[in-house]
Amino acid sequence: MADELSEALHRREASPSALGDVFSSFLEERAGAAGRVTRAWYAANGDIERAHTTGTFVREPRRGEAGPVLVVYVDSKARVTDFSANREVYLARLAHAGLPFSKIEFRLSRYPRREPQAPAREKGSFSPAASRAQVTLTAEEEARIERMCATLPASLREKVSEAMRASYCRQRAERAVE
Repeated sequence: MADELSEALHRREASPSALGDVFSSFLEERAGAAGRVTRAWYAANGDIERAHTTGTFVREPRRGEAGPVLVVYVDSKARVTDFSANREVYLARLAHAGLPFSKIEFRLSRYPRREPQAPAREKGSFSPAASRAQVTLTAEEEARIERMCATLPASLREKVSEAMRASYCRQRAERAVE
Protein backbone atom coordinates (compact mmCIF):
# COMPACT_ATOMS: atom_id res chain seq x y z
CA MET A 1 0.00 0.00 0.00
CA ALA A 2 2.77 2.42 0.91
CA ASP A 3 4.57 1.52 -2.33
CA GLU A 4 1.47 2.38 -4.36
CA LEU A 5 1.13 5.73 -2.61
CA SER A 6 4.77 6.61 -3.09
CA GLU A 7 4.53 5.57 -6.78
CA ALA A 8 1.47 7.77 -7.27
CA LEU A 9 3.19 10.66 -5.51
CA HIS A 10 6.30 10.20 -7.63
CA ARG A 11 4.22 10.16 -10.86
CA ARG A 12 2.37 13.29 -9.81
CA GLU A 13 5.59 15.15 -8.97
CA ALA A 14 7.24 14.00 -12.20
CA SER A 15 4.45 15.28 -14.41
CA PRO A 16 2.34 17.89 -12.64
CA SER A 17 -1.08 18.39 -14.18
CA ALA A 18 -4.17 20.40 -13.47
CA LEU A 19 -6.70 19.01 -11.04
CA GLY A 20 -9.28 18.96 -13.83
CA ASP A 21 -7.05 16.72 -15.96
CA VAL A 22 -6.49 14.31 -13.09
CA PHE A 23 -10.21 14.22 -12.35
CA SER A 24 -11.10 13.71 -16.04
CA SER A 25 -8.69 10.81 -16.40
CA PHE A 26 -10.07 9.26 -13.22
CA LEU A 27 -13.62 9.53 -14.56
CA GLU A 28 -12.63 8.10 -17.93
CA GLU A 29 -11.08 5.08 -16.27
CA ARG A 30 -14.23 4.53 -14.23
CA ALA A 31 -16.75 5.25 -16.98
CA GLY A 32 -15.27 2.78 -19.41
CA ALA A 33 -15.71 2.55 -23.14
CA ALA A 34 -19.41 3.40 -23.17
CA GLY A 35 -18.84 6.74 -21.48
CA ARG A 36 -15.96 7.58 -23.83
CA VAL A 37 -18.09 6.81 -26.87
CA THR A 38 -20.96 8.97 -25.63
CA ARG A 39 -18.62 11.86 -24.84
CA ALA A 40 -16.96 11.49 -28.25
CA TRP A 41 -20.38 11.51 -29.97
CA TYR A 42 -21.36 14.70 -28.15
CA ALA A 43 -17.98 16.35 -28.79
CA ALA A 44 -17.90 15.47 -32.50
CA ASN A 45 -21.39 16.74 -33.27
CA GLY A 46 -23.50 19.85 -32.90
CA ASP A 47 -26.27 21.14 -30.71
CA ILE A 48 -29.06 19.38 -32.60
CA GLU A 49 -27.43 15.98 -32.26
CA ARG A 50 -26.72 16.56 -28.58
CA ALA A 51 -30.27 17.77 -27.93
CA HIS A 52 -31.93 14.77 -29.57
CA THR A 53 -29.58 11.94 -28.55
CA THR A 54 -30.86 9.91 -25.62
CA GLY A 55 -28.06 7.34 -25.48
CA THR A 56 -25.36 5.40 -27.30
CA PHE A 57 -24.35 1.76 -27.40
CA VAL A 58 -21.45 -0.04 -29.07
CA ARG A 59 -22.54 -3.31 -30.65
CA GLU A 60 -20.13 -6.10 -31.58
CA PRO A 61 -19.83 -6.66 -35.34
CA ARG A 62 -22.12 -9.22 -36.88
CA ARG A 63 -21.39 -11.37 -39.88
CA GLY A 64 -20.06 -9.25 -42.73
CA GLU A 65 -19.37 -6.13 -40.65
CA ALA A 66 -15.76 -4.96 -40.53
CA GLY A 67 -15.77 -3.54 -37.03
CA PRO A 68 -17.89 -2.40 -34.11
CA VAL A 69 -21.19 -0.66 -34.78
CA LEU A 70 -22.30 2.48 -32.97
CA VAL A 71 -26.00 2.48 -32.07
CA VAL A 72 -27.37 5.94 -31.30
CA TYR A 73 -30.76 6.29 -29.66
CA VAL A 74 -32.72 9.44 -30.55
CA ASP A 75 -35.96 10.96 -29.32
CA SER A 76 -38.10 11.10 -32.49
CA LYS A 77 -38.70 9.25 -35.75
CA ALA A 78 -37.93 12.43 -37.67
CA ARG A 79 -34.46 12.58 -36.09
CA VAL A 80 -33.83 8.93 -36.93
CA THR A 81 -34.43 9.84 -40.57
CA ASP A 82 -32.40 13.07 -40.44
CA PHE A 83 -29.44 11.52 -38.68
CA SER A 84 -29.49 8.43 -40.92
CA ALA A 85 -29.16 10.67 -43.97
CA ASN A 86 -25.92 12.08 -42.49
CA ARG A 87 -24.43 8.82 -41.20
CA GLU A 88 -21.31 9.07 -43.40
CA VAL A 89 -20.56 12.51 -41.95
CA TYR A 90 -20.91 11.15 -38.42
CA LEU A 91 -18.65 8.17 -39.24
CA ALA A 92 -15.97 10.55 -40.55
CA ARG A 93 -16.23 12.82 -37.49
CA LEU A 94 -15.91 9.90 -35.09
CA ALA A 95 -13.00 8.40 -37.05
CA HIS A 96 -11.27 11.78 -36.86
CA ALA A 97 -11.85 11.72 -33.08
CA GLY A 98 -10.13 8.32 -32.90
CA LEU A 99 -13.22 6.09 -32.83
CA PRO A 100 -13.55 4.33 -36.19
CA PHE A 101 -16.83 2.44 -36.49
CA SER A 102 -17.85 0.29 -39.42
CA LYS A 103 -21.42 1.52 -39.26
CA ILE A 104 -23.82 3.74 -37.31
CA GLU A 105 -27.40 2.75 -36.62
CA PHE A 106 -29.98 5.23 -35.39
CA ARG A 107 -32.87 3.90 -33.36
CA LEU A 108 -35.90 5.44 -31.74
CA SER A 109 -35.52 5.48 -27.98
CA ARG A 110 -38.19 3.80 -25.91
CA TYR A 111 -37.44 6.25 -23.15
CA PRO A 112 -37.35 9.72 -24.69
CA ARG A 113 -35.61 12.51 -22.88
CA ARG A 114 -37.90 14.41 -20.57
CA GLU A 115 -38.24 18.04 -21.46
CA PRO A 116 -38.40 20.65 -18.75
CA GLN A 117 -41.88 21.64 -17.66
CA ALA A 118 -43.37 24.08 -20.14
CA PRO A 119 -44.28 27.53 -18.88
CA ALA A 120 -47.91 28.11 -17.95
CA ARG A 121 -48.61 30.07 -21.14
CA GLU A 122 -46.72 29.23 -24.29
CA LYS A 123 -46.45 31.41 -27.34
CA GLY A 124 -49.48 30.90 -29.54
CA SER A 125 -51.83 30.07 -26.68
CA PHE A 126 -53.25 33.59 -26.63
CA SER A 127 -57.02 33.91 -26.41
CA PRO A 128 -58.44 37.30 -27.43
CA ALA A 129 -61.60 36.77 -25.40
CA ALA A 130 -59.64 35.87 -22.26
CA SER A 131 -57.29 38.82 -22.64
CA ARG A 132 -60.15 41.29 -23.15
CA ALA A 133 -61.76 39.99 -20.00
CA GLN A 134 -58.56 40.76 -18.10
CA VAL A 135 -57.39 43.89 -19.95
CA THR A 136 -59.44 46.83 -21.17
CA LEU A 137 -58.18 49.36 -23.68
CA THR A 138 -57.85 53.05 -22.95
CA ALA A 139 -60.04 55.58 -24.77
CA GLU A 140 -56.93 56.73 -26.67
CA GLU A 141 -56.22 53.19 -27.92
CA GLU A 142 -59.86 52.70 -28.96
CA ALA A 143 -59.79 56.03 -30.85
CA ARG A 144 -56.52 55.04 -32.59
CA ILE A 145 -58.04 51.75 -33.73
CA GLU A 146 -61.14 53.53 -35.04
CA ARG A 147 -59.01 56.07 -36.99
CA MET A 148 -56.81 53.36 -38.51
CA CYS A 149 -59.78 51.21 -39.55
CA ALA A 150 -61.94 54.09 -40.88
CA THR A 151 -60.50 53.83 -44.41
CA LEU A 152 -61.03 50.08 -44.67
CA PRO A 153 -64.02 48.58 -46.50
CA ALA A 154 -66.94 47.80 -44.21
CA SER A 155 -66.51 44.04 -44.79
CA LEU A 156 -63.00 44.17 -43.27
CA ARG A 157 -63.39 46.92 -40.71
CA GLU A 158 -64.90 44.80 -37.92
CA LYS A 159 -62.42 41.91 -38.23
CA VAL A 160 -59.37 44.19 -38.46
CA SER A 161 -60.46 46.30 -35.50
CA GLU A 162 -61.07 43.11 -33.50
CA ALA A 163 -57.57 41.88 -34.37
CA MET A 164 -56.04 45.22 -33.40
CA ARG A 165 -57.86 45.21 -30.07
CA ALA A 166 -56.62 41.70 -29.42
CA SER A 167 -53.09 42.80 -30.27
CA TYR A 168 -53.23 45.75 -27.87
CA CYS A 169 -54.66 43.53 -25.14
CA ARG A 170 -51.96 40.93 -25.68
CA GLN A 171 -49.19 43.53 -25.54
CA ARG A 172 -50.59 44.94 -22.33
CA ALA A 173 -51.01 41.47 -20.79
CA GLU A 174 -47.43 40.53 -21.69
CA ARG A 175 -46.09 43.77 -20.18
CA ALA A 176 -48.05 43.06 -17.01
CA VAL A 177 -46.45 39.58 -16.73
CA GLU A 178 -42.92 40.99 -17.14
